[in-house]
Amino acid sequence: MTDSTIPIRLAGTAVLLRDSAEGLETLLLRRNAKLAFAGGVWVFPGGAIEPSELEAAGTEDEAARTATVREVHEECGLTVAEDSLVHFCNWTTPIGEKRRFATWFFATQVGQCSEDIFIDGSEIHEFRWLSLRKSMALYHLGELTLMPPTYLAISLISHCETAKSACDMLAARQSFNVTPRLCKLDGQMVCLYPGDAGYELNDPLLAGARHRTLFTPKGMEYAHSGEDVGVAPMDKP
Repeated sequence: MTDSTIPIRLAGTAVLLRDSAEGLETLLLRRNAKLAFAGGVWVFPGGAIEPSELEAAGTEDEAARTATVREVHEECGLTVAEDSLVHFCNWTTPIGEKRRFATWFFATQVGQCSEDIFIDGSEIHEFRWLSLRKSMALYHLGELTLMPPTYLAISLISHCETAKSACDMLAARQSFNVTPRLCKLDGQMVCLYPGDAGYELNDPLLAGARHRTLFTPKGMEYAHSGEDVGVAPMDKP
């Protein structure tokens, strides 16, 4: 199957936020290491939109909200309201991957019920409520495996002190759409994003604006060179 014929499945995911004595926290789930897609990676609750949800919804956004509510309940046992979901970005899996998803990212605040987490032990093997800043620290210590969309969402929200202020910030911020382009630079993987000088030709050596994630031996490093990029940074309000 060629890249042009690989179907892109629509999906939704939720950044669940709560206030705690440790500061603003989010729920991360560790996927079964044996899964074909993102095995062993720590993710936000979410999953694919069902065909029936697309048929019943008026728009893809509505279907994404319905699917996200369902997936959150299935993956961790929590119930969230569709109208509480704050949409802030969309990510589409890069060309070249064997499985591709176009995913709506939402954020929402949860309360006392956030202690009632249930995972199936099959698709999801572990869960952790972690402060946003601790999540970043554990990632850089090599104790959490994250993908760029999760890493950048955590980076962005880590600037907030409370769940409400995080949701308010995301609601006021213009949402963005990203389909990364994968290439290599000096033998290391690079994700190029819209606005990077090399994005259109998938050439990381082209001079100009820099908007990319570098995969280094020390972990991911996000680069945004400033106003020349033409789009806002994904890691700052």
